[in-house]
Amino acid sequence: MTSIATKIKEAAPRNDQLLSILSETDHAPPALEQQKRYIADLNNELSTIQKRIISLDKQRAKEFKEHKKYRDSVMKRFAYRVSGKTDKFAARAEKEEQEYFAVLQDEHRAKEQEENLKEMRSKALEVQSDLEAEVNRHTEAQQQLDNLYDSIFQGPTPAFPEEDRSEQNTESALQAYHNSRVTVETELQVVRLLSEASNRLHNALMYTEEALSHSRMDMFGGGTLSDMMERNALDKAEGQVSQMFSLVQQAQRMSPKVYDLPFVRIAQGSLMGDVFFDNIFSDMAFHDKIKDSQAELFRARENLGNQLAQAKSRQQGAEQEMNTHAAALKTAREELQKARQRIFERVSSGNTDGQAAPADDPPPY
Repeated sequence: MTSIATKIKEAAPRNDQLLSILSETDHAPPALEQQKRYIADLNNELSTIQKRIISLDKQRAKEFKEHKKYRDSVMKRFAYRVSGKTDKFAARAEKEEQEYFAVLQDEHRAKEQEENLKEMRSKALEVQSDLEAEVNRHTEAQQQLDNLYDSIFQGPTPAFPEEDRSEQNTESALQAYHNSRVTVETELQVVRLLSEASNRLHNALMYTEEALSHSRMDMFGGGTLSDMMERNALDKAEGQVSQMFSLVQQAQRMSPKVYDLPFVRIAQGSLMGDVFFDNIFSDMAFHDKIKDSQAELFRARENLGNQLAQAKSRQQGAEQEMNTHAAALKTAREELQKARQRIFERVSSGNTDGQAAPADDPPPY
């Protein structure tokens, strides 16, 4: 029996060191689990957008062929002119041009989204790598602690029921902490995604305001340059809106408490219309369309702002609950150590019957 007491004294400093490491790295296993789910979601979305890019590239080549056929066909233009159907030719040419540029814009936005997803995945993989190192450290410390206890409490310990009870309490507290940590990591990821979506929406509003500025110049004779700058700003706004919806969809997959944003449509012009049908009335009408898009963005901003506030509130509540479980886990581990220490003291004092419970243990039932 003296040998057990000696082992306890010798093992005490190492025991404290290993418990400290476990306390520092308790967050890592559930955080890594959540991070892997997040990366898997990013990989699925990236795969989907890459397939879409391949499809759009084929569609773009097809539409360009049709567009070029009308753009460069002198014979077709001449045939329509001879038959007095110049307007019909212009309409058909505009239709082909619109379809081509629509696909071109879709492909451009899809590629922007692909780059955005790649960047997000790269950062997520860096976080995963750091978490894996922490998990390895946690696992190694836990294994060493188990080995340390096994060397002292080898085999069943029916003579020490208080130690068994404390150990079961510790396992239950650890599971509760892990569950609460997963919830925190999930809500934290939702907050990050919605915050990023809010940034995209802010950018879209800036580009829309820029488009309105060019539109005002266009109404007062800004000409083709104003048209081009207006359309460029709107294309950028559309790209930001697309990324915003993508980020919100990611957040929805993380939490069912995230709901859809209001519909947003960014006004889009036409190169053919800007060149051949440009006048003060068409400029005013398109200016109103841009203002409508801006109003839709304002509604989306209010909705997203409310959802972000709710997500932050959920995160704070989850962190409070996690902190409660963390405190309970710390207490359970401390009680386990006290129970073992009491056993060591009883053994070293010569009380070897294993039946006497310490004064602060609950009475048996």
